[in-house]
Amino acid sequence: MKNYNIFALRGDTETNDIEVCESLGLPMELAGTAGINRAAIEKMYQENIKGALARGIPEKEAYAMAGQKASAATKEVSRLLKEK
Repeated sequence: MKNYNIFALRGDTETNDIEVCESLGLPMELAGTAGINRAAIEKMYQENIKGALARGIPEKEAYAMAGQKASAATKEVSRLLKEK
């Protein structure tokens, strides 16, 4: 199975899609598909918001920060997929 997770796309041969699905609680059907990244980015977006709010960061700022991280990850994945 080909791995599509962002780590594999960056050249990491140790992290496979199944591990990413397990660690993030994503459906196993995403393993071996480029869709794993969309789901992982969304999951991390939500987690980043929760973490920022828990640290006392104002809601508007928490959403903005999480959105910036998600946007950067989406752009990176898109670039990496085009290179493959």
